Amino acid sequence: MRQAGCWERRTCLRLACLLILMGCLRSAVAAEDLGTPITGEAHTAFLTAWGTQIRRMHTLHMTFQQAKHLRMLRQPLLTRGELWLKEGTLLYVLTNTAGQQELVVRLDPQTVRVYYPLLATMEVLDLKSTGGQTPTMPAVWQMDPEAMGKDYDIALFETAGRYTLRLVPKETKGLLQEMRLVIQDLQPQELVQVDKNGTRLHMQITTFTMNPALSAAQLELHVPEGTQVTQPLH
Repeated sequence: MRQAGCWERRTCLRLACLLILMGCLRSAVAAEDLGTPITGEAHTAFLTAWGTQIRRMHTLHMTFQQAKHLRMLRQPLLTRGELWLKEGTLLYVLTNTAGQQELVVRLDPQTVRVYYPLLATMEVLDLKSTGGQTPTMPAVWQMDPEAMGKDYDIALFETAGRYTLRLVPKETKGLLQEMRLVIQDLQPQELVQVDKNGTRLHMQITTFTMNPALSAAQLELHVPEGTQVTQPLH
């Protein structure tokens, strides 16, 4: 049971790093053409292949560009990001267009630390208190892509060799409307999150390196003295 629990946490982190905060233009989701629907055996085969790819991931280094559109803003919030994953620990950093780090998140199996450098504050959250969810990550944490059907309606589309995995929550009370993962040659290319309040987030992945050699120092979170630390769920 202990080994199974550790495997579940590692797999959740692998998926979390693929489904992290991102941004894009707000538009009518239902009107978008995602491509040709893929169903039946082809749908199952794709999920199986993608699940196999995810389970092969032990370490990860990823860079991306992201934009976030809010109803109240005429222009998107643009950032670039970098992410590292190793042995149950995930670290990612968002940097604004002025070259300033504005968000640093370190996720461990039981704790998430959310550091806001420009505000000199850090939030520490116990994942047990949040049900495995954090304000900086969407709620799609599953053991495996094939098992996502428990909490999401899954649709698969294809156009010109690019596959879009669309996830719509079965639970309708939450803020999330849907998420999409664009994959080509079993490599993620784009991630989109659409919320019911009109917020839309879009990430374009610029590099995605599986199983690189990473040191523990690359996943350290450095917080300067004087930073205000809070535990909002306590």
